[in-house]
Amino acid sequence: MLKALARQQRLVVGAFFVVLLGIGLLIVRDYGVSIDEPQSRNTGMISLKYIGERYFPGYIESHEVFKPIGPPLHQFSDRDYGVAFELPLAWLELLLHIKGERNIFFFRHLCTFLVCFGGVIAVYQLARRRFADWRIGLLGALLLVLSPRLFAESFYNDKDAVFMALFAIATNTTVAFVQRPSWKRLGWHALACACTIDVRIMGVILPLATLVLTGLEAARGTYRGQRLQLGLKLPAYLGLLVGLVILQWPFLWEAPLQNFLLAFHNMSKFRWYSKLLYAGQMMRASEIPWHYAPVWIGITTPVLYLVGFLVGAFLTLRQLVLRGWRLYATAAEWQDLLFLGLTLAPIIAVIALHSIIYDGWRQLYFVYPSLLLVSLRGLVALLRWRPAAPNWQRLWQRFSYATLGITLLVMAGQVVAMHPLQNTYFNILPGRHLEGRFEIDYWVLSYREGLQWIADHDNRLHIKVGGQMRNELEANRLILKPYDRDRLEVLEDWGKADYYVTTYRWHAYDYTEYPFEMTTIRRGGQRIMSIFRVKW
Repeated sequence: MLKALARQQRLVVGAFFVVLLGIGLLIVRDYGVSIDEPQSRNTGMISLKYIGERYFPGYIESHEVFKPIGPPLHQFSDRDYGVAFELPLAWLELLLHIKGERNIFFFRHLCTFLVCFGGVIAVYQLARRRFADWRIGLLGALLLVLSPRLFAESFYNDKDAVFMALFAIATNTTVAFVQRPSWKRLGWHALACACTIDVRIMGVILPLATLVLTGLEAARGTYRGQRLQLGLKLPAYLGLLVGLVILQWPFLWEAPLQNFLLAFHNMSKFRWYSKLLYAGQMMRASEIPWHYAPVWIGITTPVLYLVGFLVGAFLTLRQLVLRGWRLYATAAEWQDLLFLGLTLAPIIAVIALHSIIYDGWRQLYFVYPSLLLVSLRGLVALLRWRPAAPNWQRLWQRFSYATLGITLLVMAGQVVAMHPLQNTYFNILPGRHLEGRFEIDYWVLSYREGLQWIADHDNRLHIKVGGQMRNELEANRLILKPYDRDRLEVLEDWGKADYYVTTYRWHAYDYTEYPFEMTTIRRGGQRIMSIFRVKW
């Protein structure tokens, strides 16, 4: 019987992840090029060139691809960006002889998806371990997959989504190590934390959480007979972690501590001073109100997930109070506190420090897996709750399971219907007509769809196109099929173009200068992008 159940578990879980992987591989070429991707690629190439010039100068001189790469690392404005993802990507691009922007960006999308796929596996393992039930583990993974914005961004967001995935993986190794601090788990945990920190320095939260939790568990007597070994393992963990962080981040090589502190300072007060649209007002990123991040989280997360989070957070805090502020008594309880802390602490820190964030809440995506785990506790509690009146018990059970099932089906439908622009998803809370109130397609992914529309509806051999963001328009032109790509030319001077393409970024009002609107792309009832005819 037990063997049959174990076999069923392996089949269902394996099928889920095989199907998810297959879907990802099928649609990975559907997404456009986002604002950050060309710059991110350049960041990785600059670090690779730095390593090559330092240790293999002949190799650098013999490869034409490095000639336009610059400036040198020590002069590069973004030299303090972690490159644990970008550096291997740059090396693989050369190793696999991937050439041409179309192939390069599709390869980058594939690698981004594979890392985020690993993040989904980590959420499954975290939920399965916390609830001791593989079915709830699958539900946790499904909540992440059926989050439309994060589904889309797992294919192209090589900064925030990759960091979110690595943060989930490192959180998983944190819990595993605290539960049983073996040497093998120590090594995996140090590597996972180092990769996370070397993508975004905010990853230092997890080593701190590891030290606090192991200290609390040691004080409770969890590691009886292992204290001497633990006294050796924690210093070994920290030493391995520091070594791996430095090894994977060339910016740290010449002055590890000084440059690490510089990077930490720069990330806490990020250098972005452009304007953004929030609640109908244009404002600079340095002027956003305290509620900017909570509101964005609230209007872009499926409503049932938010309900689950509120219930889960209430139950966790209630449990803390009922214990007389004794932190926890079981492994499940300290995991709940960890997940709630990893969700709330960064958001509170952003509010308290008035940190610069922009384009929604993408710099805080890394809190989303822990938010879902707190939400999962709330949803499980609601599913298992039984009213006192016997007549209501069956009714509540049917209602709660039906609500969850319908929500998952609706979210799956949203993911399919909005493809490949799921990044523009909003829930029902902000209402309709969001175009003049919030940024919609700030990633300008719809540029690809717009350029393809022009190519499909204009059969001339030379078509001139202009847009708000020329570099991003050009990047999306380059990933079109060769025939369409070569017919289109992106101009700096919009007035000389045949078509003007806009996602209304920094332009929340309608265009009156271009009266001939050719088409408008919509998703979820919202206007995403418009194409205007400039001249006939």
